[in-house]
Amino acid sequence: PIALIVGALGADIFSLVLRRWEWLRPATVALYIAGGASAVLTYFTGTWAADSVSVVAEAQPLLTEHSNLGWWTMWFFGIYALMRLGTHLWSRTRGSIAVHAALFLLALGGSYLLYETGDHGAEMVYRYGVGVQMPESEQASVEPGLIVGESGWQWQPQSDTAWTGRMRWLEGGPSAVEARLDTLKDGSVALALTPQESVAFALPDTLGAVQVTAEVNQEKFDGTVSLLHHVQDAENYDFLAISDRAVQQGRVSGGEETVMDEAAVDQNGWVTVRAVGDGTHFRGYLGSELVTHPHGEAADPGMVGLRLEGTGTVQLRRLTAEAL
Repeated sequence: PIALIVGALGADIFSLVLRRWEWLRPATVALYIAGGASAVLTYFTGTWAADSVSVVAEAQPLLTEHSNLGWWTMWFFGIYALMRLGTHLWSRTRGSIAVHAALFLLALGGSYLLYETGDHGAEMVYRYGVGVQMPESEQASVEPGLIVGESGWQWQPQSDTAWTGRMRWLEGGPSAVEARLDTLKDGSVALALTPQESVAFALPDTLGAVQVTAEVNQEKFDGTVSLLHHVQDAENYDFLAISDRAVQQGRVSGGEETVMDEAAVDQNGWVTVRAVGDGTHFRGYLGSELVTHPHGEAADPGMVGLRLEGTGTVQLRRLTAEAL
C-alpha cells in the first residue's frame, strides 16, 4: 500500500497539472483502487502476522498503536478508493477540476495515516526485532525473591512464608493454602502451592498497561491457574486462566465472569504463560505462541496477581509484572 498509494498521489499531481494527458486520470483511479485493496489485505495479513510472533513487553504498546493505525488506514483508503471510482464514473464530476483538487487534498491528508502506520511498523522491526536491552530502573528488594521497581516487579520465590504478608488477599488467605519450597532437578527453587479452597492474591502495586508472565507446573493440579491483572477488588479484574486442556481470557466485572476468547491446548510440565492488557487489546501467550487475542473496553489501572481454583499442587517458579 505504501508504494501504490504514494504512486497514486504522484500520478494525481501530474493529472491535475497536465489536463491534456487524459489517460492519467483513469490510471490514477486504478492506482488508488489497487492501493485501497492492498491496505485492506495488508491490515488482515499484518494482524495474522502479529498473532504468530512473540512480542517483547517494551514493544507491546507500539504493536497496539500500529494495529490501531492500520485499522484506520484500511478504512480511509478503502472508502476513498470507492469515492474516486464513483466520481470518475459519474460524468458530472469526471472532468471537474474543483472536485479533483478536493479529492487530492483529502488523499494527501490521509497519507499521514499511511506514514504513521509505516513508521510504527518499521520501528517494530528495526528497533525491537533484534533484541533491545530493557532500560535499567531503580529497584528495591521487598522480601526474599520479590523486587519492585518503577517499571513493575518480579517475584522468584525464595521463602515459603515471607510473601504471604506482602500480598493483598482477594479470596481465601494465607491459612487457605499450604506452601513449601521445592528444589528442582536443575537446582532452581519453586514455590509449591496447595490450596484448600479457591484463593486469589495480588501485589498492591498499581499498573496501567501491563504484561504478566508466570512459569508454572500444573502436572499435579486439577483445576485452573489464572493470571490476574488490572485488579480493582475481588469482583473486578481481568484474567488469563489456564488448565491442562484450555486457555481462557476474559474479565470479571461486578462478580460476573465473561470469557472474551478461548483456545484448546495440550500442555504439561513447566510452561511459561503471558497475559497482556494494553488498552483495548488483550493477548494470551503459551510459551512463545499467541493463543488468545480478544478486544474489549480498556480497564482502569490495577494490581497484578494469581488465582488458584482446584485440587492438588501448583509449582510456581516466577511471576513478573512489566509496565508497558
